[in-house]
Amino acid sequence: MALTLTQLRYFCVVAETGHFGRAARRLHMSQPPLSRQIALMEADLGVALFDRGSKGVTLTVAGRQLKIDAEEILRLAGLAPKNARAVGAGGAGRLEIGFTMCAAYNVVPGLARHYRAAFPQVALRLRELMPSALDEALHQGEIDIAISFPAEAMVDVSSKLLLREPMVLAVPLDHRLAGARSVRLENLADETFIIAPRDTARTLHDAVLERCREAGFTPKLGFEVYLQQTIVAFVAEGLGIALVPQSMRKAQVQGAAFVTLATPPMIDLVATWRSSNPNPCVPPFLSVCDTSGGGEG
Repeated sequence: MALTLTQLRYFCVVAETGHFGRAARRLHMSQPPLSRQIALMEADLGVALFDRGSKGVTLTVAGRQLKIDAEEILRLAGLAPKNARAVGAGGAGRLEIGFTMCAAYNVVPGLARHYRAAFPQVALRLRELMPSALDEALHQGEIDIAISFPAEAMVDVSSKLLLREPMVLAVPLDHRLAGARSVRLENLADETFIIAPRDTARTLHDAVLERCREAGFTPKLGFEVYLQQTIVAFVAEGLGIALVPQSMRKAQVQGAAFVTLATPPMIDLVATWRSSNPNPCVPPFLSVCDTSGGGEG
């Protein structure tokens, strides 16, 4: 027969006081029913928990072990309701967030800092993935929230705008435009562009091509590179120029210069999540996105 929490509490008070009478007074009960409960515990366990003496009781070896276990059980029993309420309200649990590399240079650090300060009991895990991999991870339930560029509309997926930023021109330090205050896209018609592949970063790829075509030319494409930081590194080596999100200035790649565009393409970063996701930690994170402004804060 399993011991009850009430029995364990009675046992711990007797062990602490070393006396049935004092324990009964602390428990606001008479001594006979307390003695009967302890006797029932010993009968159920088949061991003596106390050595009885004329001046009180002392714990046996078995009693000392039960006291250690009973205190931990009672501690956890006291925490259980609080923990359940916290998890139910999104104040505890686990939250998996995937993000594209560009977001590491703008929204992700600030959001992570604000969220951890507001919900320290939540185990927050951040995973950097390619934009296309983020969509798949979200669909498969491997992550709760994706922070990336807007993707094609999907059933059961909601989104929230976190940041809108312009793209800037990245050129080698010795490029003719490196010292310019502002550049019009029309002046780049003869340049070789380094760009992200469409199959991994459709939004970035299309933003560059569409804006160049609006400026009257189809860009000459050189290398296709997955990561924006790698693109800037290739630019620094003189392999071409690139249009990259403004926040990539923070990458501080030696040998690359950033120039403002007169009419730049604009890039959005959004948080996306499955509407049916039952994780209670998701809504509080989205609230932090609102209160922190989704920016670098």
